[in-house]
Amino acid sequence: MVLAGETTPSRVELPLLKAVARARRWAFELISEQVNSVDEIARREHLDKRSVRRLLRLGFLSPRLIEAIAEGHQPPDLTVFSLMRRVDLPLLWNAQEQALGLR
Repeated sequence: MVLAGETTPSRVELPLLKAVARARRWAFELISEQVNSVDEIARREHLDKRSVRRLLRLGFLSPRLIEAIAEGHQPPDLTVFSLMRRVDLPLLWNAQEQALGLR
């Protein structure tokens, strides 16, 4: 079903949404000192440290990007893998949105 004014149907990408949620949880655990290190998260999650570090960056995406992902309105080429491969993801939210095609 396409509603008036909607140009593309929304599709929530569950792997992307889950990765962002997981990264936000890890970031909170580190900031609140519930865990002591990325190494501790990696051991607990049965992942290598590099993967945890790469995913952890998703915990700092702009609120507009997270909202777009949750609603399924993210740019079509925005995936977990495309975000994990980006080494130049800006820290500033406006710059993130522009770099990832939200603006």
